[in-house]
Amino acid sequence: MSDKVSIIVPTRNRRDWLRQALRSARDQTWPDKELVVVDEASTDNTLAMLAAEFPEARVIKHETARGPSAARNAGIAAATGEWILFLDDDDVLHPEHLESLVKASKHAPKGAVVSGRWRRFTVVAGKVRVGPIVSAPPDRRSLETLAEILEPMGEGTICGHSLLWPSTLLAKVKWDERLSANGDSDFFGRCILAGAQIVGRPVGMAYYRVHQGERVSSATALRRPLSAAQYRLKWSLLLLSHPEHEIFAPAMRNGFMALLIALAGLPEARTLVPILKDAYWLWGGEGYFVANPPGNPLKRVLAAGVLRLGGPSGLHWVLKQALEPDRVTKSQLAIYYDPQTDGDRADAATIRSLT
Repeated sequence: MSDKVSIIVPTRNRRDWLRQALRSARDQTWPDKELVVVDEASTDNTLAMLAAEFPEARVIKHETARGPSAARNAGIAAATGEWILFLDDDDVLHPEHLESLVKASKHAPKGAVVSGRWRRFTVVAGKVRVGPIVSAPPDRRSLETLAEILEPMGEGTICGHSLLWPSTLLAKVKWDERLSANGDSDFFGRCILAGAQIVGRPVGMAYYRVHQGERVSSATALRRPLSAAQYRLKWSLLLLSHPEHEIFAPAMRNGFMALLIALAGLPEARTLVPILKDAYWLWGGEGYFVANPPGNPLKRVLAAGVLRLGGPSGLHWVLKQALEPDRVTKSQLAIYYDPQTDGDRADAATIRSLT
């Protein structure tokens, strides 16, 4: 049996970042690999760039954008490797990432899916800034991993391109093409329900780019919370009868409360909100609370007061006024720092060489 890795990259109108992602994939030290690019009706000469610079890539073109989940399913269908790695078109990989994951996977327990190390990065004024290195626990119970995936407020310890999937598993589990948001959480969760155990190993390094634009998604500002509601209700039905469903209760309550605030007052969600409320109560919800509260103590008190007096609609309005794009961006970028250690500097140099 060979250990060929298929690297699946969905893309839409991100030619320059796609070039960087594919360079990082092509330059992997693991020799047995293939690039599978699924183009979602790009209009920025992506196809011409692929033909000129990555002639070895297998390219699938969708005439109309079908969404990232459909793109990944198309990539799975075209892949010929024993292993699958999903890479977003705005992220990059350390050159030894694949080699480290394959070797760790061959020594992992049967049924295990190895998750390697990863970290976020951003480029500010031409300088690479990085976030902390993240790695999943080595022996966490699968149900605890699923609870983490379902938690909307936490940072989480896994991300798409930190995971190396056996193709035999993906012959049984596909991405849900109805979801325009939360597709990755849904896919990871269903893989766990299908028997996969995600195990962390301190190997490899995947870099997750933080920027102002969309991730690999065509979801609009409205479709995102509506899709998130569809995802949350789907998992409520899947897990309410689970014998250990209490493990998931805090994450489900947090998720439903966040949705009730996000969708409050939206005409498009009028019929959906009562369903979300019922599901919230089914998971043990008692009264409203501020989902994902501000870090500032005074702002936390103010948000709680607004919620108490105006309900989810009142808090939704206040948050909408407060979350101006520039303010959100500054807040997000504040958690990334200039490289401090030798490891930070090495990662920044690798990122710089690719970007």
